[in-house]
Amino acid sequence: MYVTRRAQALSCAALALTAVAAVPAPALAQQCLPEGGQIAQVPWAQDLLAPDLAWQAGTGAGQRVAVISTGVGDSPFLAGTVTGSVDLAPADSSTQRSGRADCLGTGTGAAGIVAGAELAGTGFRGVAPDARILSAKVVGDAYPSGAQPTGAVAPDRIADAVDWAVSQQASVIAVTTVSYHDSARLRASVDRAIAADAVVVAAVGDASQNDPPATVPYPAGHPGVLGVGAITRTTELAGFSRPGEVDLVAPGDDVVAPYPGGGLGTAAGTAYAAAYVAGSAALVRSYRSDLSAQDITNRLLATATPAGEGTGSAAFGHGIVNPHQAVLAGTAAGVPEAVPPMTTEAVTAQEIARQQDTERSSALAFGLAAAGIALAVLLAAVVVLGPRGRRRRWRSGRALEPTPASDPQAAPLGGLFGDRGK
Repeated sequence: MYVTRRAQALSCAALALTAVAAVPAPALAQQCLPEGGQIAQVPWAQDLLAPDLAWQAGTGAGQRVAVISTGVGDSPFLAGTVTGSVDLAPADSSTQRSGRADCLGTGTGAAGIVAGAELAGTGFRGVAPDARILSAKVVGDAYPSGAQPTGAVAPDRIADAVDWAVSQQASVIAVTTVSYHDSARLRASVDRAIAADAVVVAAVGDASQNDPPATVPYPAGHPGVLGVGAITRTTELAGFSRPGEVDLVAPGDDVVAPYPGGGLGTAAGTAYAAAYVAGSAALVRSYRSDLSAQDITNRLLATATPAGEGTGSAAFGHGIVNPHQAVLAGTAAGVPEAVPPMTTEAVTAQEIARQQDTERSSALAFGLAAAGIALAVLLAAVVVLGPRGRRRRWRSGRALEPTPASDPQAAPLGGLFGDRGK
């Protein structure tokens, strides 16, 4: 998966320029992601999805989530979390290899979103913090050159990673890398994973202007695989998120994730959206161990928050993943009732004019009624109070103590999900 890291790319260049005199020449060509920094606030994606509301039921304990990506580097957020790893990246003939477990940072970030631990001084935490990570590295220091679209890997390489994940008893497999070519080996590997009762989640890839028409991402395009697109903090589709083969969407633009070597930073890509869905699947499996992978998939789809285009749209699929509802919603045979899609209809000029006429008529009728009531009250006051007022020469009989005005606080607005308390 090709991932854009805008500010981080500039930081890499700056670090290279300041270290020319001290670093050997081969290392100057490396464009590895630098260490992250400190981010104290709760990330917007975490606040939006609120996985913590489901932690009362399960935190991912007992689940092994395979992350097929760029590898997983050292991070305090993942200390003791990675229980197995394999390097399946193609051999690099360059003499300027970084030697890092994760040069590009995508795998580390995705793993942290799935199962990152809580650390002091930051609001970041993974969706399923007690899950364990299996890392299958299929990309080295750079994606293969000449691949169209960019950021793609060979399908058989992903197939090898899926087979390895199955051999490690992964209950959830998150494929954050994409192939834009199908193969019999990849299809067979995905089928074996599904037969082994693993939930397979795959990013749909990041589009670019030079992409060939009708590009299909794999394994997201395979039956039984949950294809995931990315949304922004305003719940709009991210500009890079590829439409088509989308079953669910999740935060994937300007998201906070762990960086290799330590710290946090921002990143963008459907890879991270897939990680949010994979973490949600791990939450459900940790609470409902009696459900099959197909049941888990059904729950994730049926409890998603529908997008404006309605359920089944090419860009949003069934909607935004909802970890809390996926874990705790009432079910029948593992399949909760589907939420009706949110729909919007265009309003015609005639309907607007008709509504304005109705509002003007209602306002006039209300005004006349109010005037009539006021006149009746005034006449009654004159009849009842007139004689008493004349006896007191219209002086007040008793001054009333002022009553302090109440200052009620407005009820907080609800979030994206109606089930989330404030």
